[in-house]
Amino acid sequence: MKYAGATAAVVGASAVGLDYLLKPETSNLHQVTATTTSKFNSPPMAQFDYKPKYLDPTDQETIQFKNLSTDPDGDPLTYRWLVDNRAASTERDFSVRLPIGQHTVELEVLDPLTKRTKAQAVTVEPDQLYPAKPLRVKYKGMRMTVGWKGMNHTPTDITDEKLDIIHNELGCNAVYIFGNTEFEDDLIEAGRLATQKGFDRIYVAPMYLDVPIDQTVENIGKFAKKVKSIRETSDKIVFMVGHEFSFDAYGIVPGETYPDRLRYSYDHPTEDWLPKVQSIIPDAFRRIIALCNENYGYHITYAATVWEAEDFVPWSDPIFESVGTDAYIFEPNGGTENWAIRHLTGLKRYGKPVNSTEWGCLTYKRASLEWGFTDSDLAKYPYDEDEQANYIQQYCNMLNRADISGAFYTQIDDERLRGYGLYKATNPPYFGPGSSRKKGFYMYKSYQRT
Repeated sequence: MKYAGATAAVVGASAVGLDYLLKPETSNLHQVTATTTSKFNSPPMAQFDYKPKYLDPTDQETIQFKNLSTDPDGDPLTYRWLVDNRAASTERDFSVRLPIGQHTVELEVLDPLTKRTKAQAVTVEPDQLYPAKPLRVKYKGMRMTVGWKGMNHTPTDITDEKLDIIHNELGCNAVYIFGNTEFEDDLIEAGRLATQKGFDRIYVAPMYLDVPIDQTVENIGKFAKKVKSIRETSDKIVFMVGHEFSFDAYGIVPGETYPDRLRYSYDHPTEDWLPKVQSIIPDAFRRIIALCNENYGYHITYAATVWEAEDFVPWSDPIFESVGTDAYIFEPNGGTENWAIRHLTGLKRYGKPVNSTEWGCLTYKRASLEWGFTDSDLAKYPYDEDEQANYIQQYCNMLNRADISGAFYTQIDDERLRGYGLYKATNPPYFGPGSSRKKGFYMYKSYQRT
């Protein structure tokens, strides 16, 4: 088993988990004897798909199997579904809950003369590993990307399933959808999908990585018109105009790439780079506000670095719906729990909701104490899901003390095994099929919004 302590649950489930299955029967199946015929018979094509597909279903989820079988001759077809070699249904489509463990689902497809079969392995995971705990925020949120720099286009069915997982399983009532320059249309489509899922707040956030700040401002002004088209259909949509311009934009903090700039700020004293941030960011926001007033006409927000949030973003302007800050707990540089509480509660002075717009932990030993910026950094220490899960627990407990409006875990998806993501991808950078939950997934799920 993947998880300690789950063996007993599996044994118990195996005894009762297949009660839904029908007893083996053949009353609806054709017993076919070959006969002489003048017509050539083409056999049917057996095929099916199922949902949830990309992240392993849990023992509390109903798995929906959709029959995609066809017959070249247009002959009438009959079907039989089997689970672990036991007959389960003779309907065209089939839905069922399965106990924890590995299962084989098989579809038999018969025309009047021939039979074809299709089988798939399905892994079922535990629904939960940790006891339920309260999370005292209005918006329990998750960040989700539709495309990072260098990634391929994310298929719509994957985006759709991610949104279902975030809302239905993780219990998030808010989502922050971001994507790089070439994924603007995917952002709009994801925003449309999210409005159908029941979220109370949907942040749509372009990320213009490694683009000079003047080009970033221009891009935001143009994209505002696209966001307006979905904002006019739902007041759940909020335009998040950007993320950490100090690092995302090229030419403010030294460094050719986003990781280079992060590393520079970490390795050099603030007096080496903060004055340039101070000279650029306020003016950029003056232009962004003017463009959004002209091209958008609704409230906006922004995900700021700590220093941007404290001093450089004009939160008091009426256009801002909320205050957003990326306030990680990271004790080596003074980012203790008490510091995070002071920072978050201090931003309430603007009289607007305060959101922790990005926080989380990588998945390796000591990740909470030694930040990783590159693949070589991530390879220094062994993979460790407890490190990530413990950090999530610490942060959620801190949020309960801070009493702010919302919190957004840094991202559900990360193609790196040791990354911030909450699942292990079998087909990086996408879901499997067969991707499985990390302990961090279960820990964040255990915190239920109150």
